[in-house]
Amino acid sequence: MSLLAPWPPPPDLESIQHLVREADPEGHLAEGAPADEYEPEEELLFVSLSTLSTQQLIVMNVLPVLEEIWRSSFALDEEALEKRRPALTGLAMQIERFFGPLAAPMVR
Repeated sequence: MSLLAPWPPPPDLESIQHLVREADPEGHLAEGAPADEYEPEEELLFVSLSTLSTQQLIVMNVLPVLEEIWRSSFALDEEALEKRRPALTGLAMQIERFFGPLAAPMVR
């Protein structure tokens, strides 16, 4: 019997917070905003991702979720969303990297 947890683990709120804050799609943290600036978006993202399987945690599924959260939270029109798309795509790629089907254990 193996005591190892299944890999990859499902997304957890702390990891999602870390990834969103690292991505800083709005640039607020770089401007000195408090670390919890994206807390509502992080919580919405965590809840949304918790419904997806590991196989579904890929950019083409995660990016639309991120875009909808950002569109709603920041009242963005398509032009404003387009400006943020590179940062949101990068965030979706990181989520896939850490939690998607090809995730690999990180070794320090």
